[in-house]
Amino acid sequence: MVRPWRRRLLWAAAATAGVSLVAGASLAVLAAKERDDRFCVSCHLHQEKFDRFTAPTATDLAGSHHVKDRQVACISCHGGADADMRVRVWALAAFDTAKYLVGVHDEPTGMRIQLRDIECRQCHTPILKSAAAGAQAGSPAPVVDPSDESTFGAAAQSAPTSYHALRDHDGVKVRCIRCHISHTTGSDAPSRFISRAIVQPVCRECHRHL
Repeated sequence: MVRPWRRRLLWAAAATAGVSLVAGASLAVLAAKERDDRFCVSCHLHQEKFDRFTAPTATDLAGSHHVKDRQVACISCHGGADADMRVRVWALAAFDTAKYLVGVHDEPTGMRIQLRDIECRQCHTPILKSAAAGAQAGSPAPVVDPSDESTFGAAAQSAPTSYHALRDHDGVKVRCIRCHISHTTGSDAPSRFISRAIVQPVCRECHRHL
């Protein structure tokens, strides 16, 4: 005869195993579904942003990433670059799903978990690459491809106006997303989709004469 405490222990072990199995299966399904942008848009209702993101010609920063590499998806930026952020994103997703199921959900007007620089640096490392060749006197100015970070250094040699190329900015702590807003339409490819209206107030925090 199985003693009561052993029976309770067996039930607890079985329940723990069952919960772990269900949780693991749920995370596996979520990990697969979150790679599908249509799954993201079905809840977040960002159809206009999604249309820009998947357009053949980029009209915002997010779209330029997708044009350059079709493997870039919503989750590439919004999924988190490390285990801590992944857990936070999944926890928020679970909480939002529960709210949706009981009918008390709403569409947030902004990101509740802000992107960190580490999310950008998954791909953008180093931010400033060295120029392939030094500019010679009388030589033509290097051709700058707005989608290619490696041209930052080359452009700086002939016209040092790039924020990242100016060494005086090395100690300035400004988060990437303060200037590089992914889904705004106030700029274009030659300007690397940097909006003057967004960036100027950031610059004026130090350069008050601008």
